[in-house]
Formats: sequence, C-alpha cells, structure tokens
Amino acid sequence: MRYFLIGLLALLSLEASSTNSVNPAHIRGVVKDFKGGDVIMMINRKKEVVQVDDNGVFDYTTTLKEPGKAILFFEKYEYILPLYIENGMEASLTFSFVEKKDKSSLLPYDLELEYSGDNGDCTEFMQKYEALSLYNVWPFSRIDTMSFAQYREKFLEDMDRVKSELKEVKSLAFRRMMMAEIDRSIPESLFRFAWSKLKNDADFEQFAESFDRNDPDNLGIAAKYLRHYLRHHPAPEREKDIHYLNSLKQVFSDQEVINAFADEYIQSYLKQAPDNMEEVYKLYSNISTNPEARALADDMYAHYVKLRKGAPAIDFEMTDAKGKKFRLSDFHGKAVYIDVWATWCGPCCAEIPHMEKLAAHYAKNKKIVLLSISLDKNKAKWEKKLAEDKPQWRQFICLDAFDSEVCKNYGINAIPRFLFFDKDGKVISLDAPRPSSAKITEYIDRHIR
Repeated sequence: MRYFLIGLLALLSLEASSTNSVNPAHIRGVVKDFKGGDVIMMINRKKEVVQVDDNGVFDYTTTLKEPGKAILFFEKYEYILPLYIENGMEASLTFSFVEKKDKSSLLPYDLELEYSGDNGDCTEFMQKYEALSLYNVWPFSRIDTMSFAQYREKFLEDMDRVKSELKEVKSLAFRRMMMAEIDRSIPESLFRFAWSKLKNDADFEQFAESFDRNDPDNLGIAAKYLRHYLRHHPAPEREKDIHYLNSLKQVFSDQEVINAFADEYIQSYLKQAPDNMEEVYKLYSNISTNPEARALADDMYAHYVKLRKGAPAIDFEMTDAKGKKFRLSDFHGKAVYIDVWATWCGPCCAEIPHMEKLAAHYAKNKKIVLLSISLDKNKAKWEKKLAEDKPQWRQFICLDAFDSEVCKNYGINAIPRFLFFDKDGKVISLDAPRPSSAKITEYIDRHIR
C-alpha cells in the first residue's frame, strides 16, 4: 500500500507539473491609427475585453482547455475577425482598417491584415471558408435550375475542393476541427433544396427521410425537416400557430424533440400577445411535457395575456439626444409607432430608409407620432449615427439596452422590433409590421382612423 501511495502521489505530481507547464496562446497586435473603442475576444462563448493602449498595441495571452475558434471584435470599426487559437502558439497581427467609400454598406470598414507566426494559415482558411457564402455561391436562383441529384453532386464537388485546401493547413488539431464542422454543415446545406421552390423530387424526398429526425442530438436537421413538412402542408394564416403545434406530433415521435420545438415556439409566440393566446397556449400545455419550460411559459402567459390588443400599455422611460427624459405616456393623444433598434444591428439599419419614407408620409398627420428607440450602450456611437443620417422623426435611447424597461416590459430580446399603441395608450401590436412591409401605411391607416 505504501508503494502504491508513493506511486499515486508521484503521478499526481507529474500531472500537475504537466498542466502547469502548458504554454499559453500568445497574440501580439497593433491596430494602426487606432480610434479607440473596445476590442473583445470571444472564445467558447466567453467574452473578454482586450486591453489596448492609446497606440493601438495589445498583448493577449490565454490558456485553453482545447484548441478552437475565437472571434476578435473591434467595436469602433464594427468588424469581426475569426481566429484559430491553440496553446503554445505565438502570433503577431497588424490591423489596418480602411473606411469604405460606400456609406450605405452595413460594414463601414475593410480590413487589411498582416499575420506572422503560428496558425496564420488556419486563420486564412477560416476567413476564406466564412466568405464562401452559400447564398452567394449557391443562390436559390441557381438551385432552381437543377434536380436534387445535380445539386448534391455539384455542391459536394465544391466541398471536396474546400477539404483539399484544408489538407494543406499545418495544424492537425485545426484540420480535425474544421473537417468535422464541414461534414456537419453538408446535410443542412443540402436541405436548402427543400425551399428553393415547392417542387417534388424523389431523390430529395429519399434524402430527407434518410435522417433520424427523432434523435435529440439531431435538432438542426429536425428543424430543416419540419420546415420542409410545413411548406408542403400549409395552414390558413389565422390557424398557423395551431397548425404548427399539431404538426409536431405528426412529424416527430420522440417527446424530447417535440418538447424542444414546442417550448421554443411558445416563448416566441407569447411575446407577441396575440388575440388567440388562450387557445394556442392550451394546446401547447397538452403537447409539452417539460416541467421547467412549462413553468416559464406559465409566467410569460400571465404577463403577456395582460398586453393583448386593447390592453393598457406598460409605461417606460427613454432619453433624447439632449439628455431629457420622456415616457411613453407623454405621447398620449396620438397613436405611437415605435422602432426599437441599435447602430450595431444590420437589419435595423436596413430599415432606416423605409422608416424615413414612413416618417415623411405621416409628417403632417396629427393622429400619429413615430419614434425610434436605440438600445446602444455607447451613446457617442448613437449620436454619430444621428449626425450622419439626420432623421426627421423623434429619436430616443435606452442605455440599459436589453435590461431597459421597454425590453423587460415587452419581452424584447432581439431587434429590430416594432411596437404600436393607440392614442389612448392601449396596445395595438407588440410585433407590428416593419416599415419595409409593402402594406405598412395601409396597416397604420386602418388603426388610426
């Protein structure tokens, strides 16, 4: 026993020594003409602010449990760079951001990157792979010209070329990681054939049925299959929520899979406070068997059932560009259409030109006021955007962002989001049509007569 304990202690000591001797990943960086703002490193969903000096120089080290992807985000430049990091690597990066001449671009800067040291070929491969957008190389207009057999053949040829390039990368750990990621992505990419057009193709149907959609570890494919099924088994618009929930038991037999889709759906659905909440929620209660999700949904139902159309709005505070505080209730007497957005949100910014047209259309209408509420935490960034765009409708900010009253009261956890209240401060919609909707003015006019 004595020798066993001595041996065990020696082994533990060796393991501890081995762990302590791991060399961390080390990245030195320089941002030329640095304009400030946070630089954030995200690894395995953990976010860390990188300390950058006034000259744009930083020195970052981290010890990883396993090699993996990282995201380097430059707040001031609204730029995201994918990186590959593993213990022991030494790399030096020089970043030169070039402002785009096209001011309408969602990404205001291009990046010129100089990379020296370990894993440069990994990062280069990741950049090319992410730039290989399916929607650019394989748009639906191209898929529409092919049978599924042709699409699969050509698409797999493209993936084989990508894999061939991957074999040239030096890091074995990176090659293994990316090969697994590429192989995982292929089936879901091929499933895009399902909604290029509503067409029957025996090869595709055989492909779709070849997956175990009742495997809880296969929810990505299961979601694609469900969407395929619903497109071929559509429901009238007013029955789509009932139809969705009923379809879960038609498509799946595994209760864990059914719960996953039902629970996610009801949480999104309830935040809209629709008219038929009782009927849909009762059906959900008979479908999901997940007690934790049911308890959360019960609380959500109790909150949002009080915010259906015609219910009194819950008041909240917002601040204008001059620092003056306002509340929703300050606008009683007029209908209020609200755009909840942020400068960092691409789809939000894409709605701005449509919001401008909407504001111009109702500029002389005394029955309605249009507001935009930013969820930016950086007030200076918001002010700069206002100075550039010069919007002609009321602008506000909630610096608490998703922790603000408006977000908590109305369940806003994704943007853009559009709220609509009548002149008496009662709810018209918690999920109103976007300004870009073809029938937006018709929708608004119908509610402000």
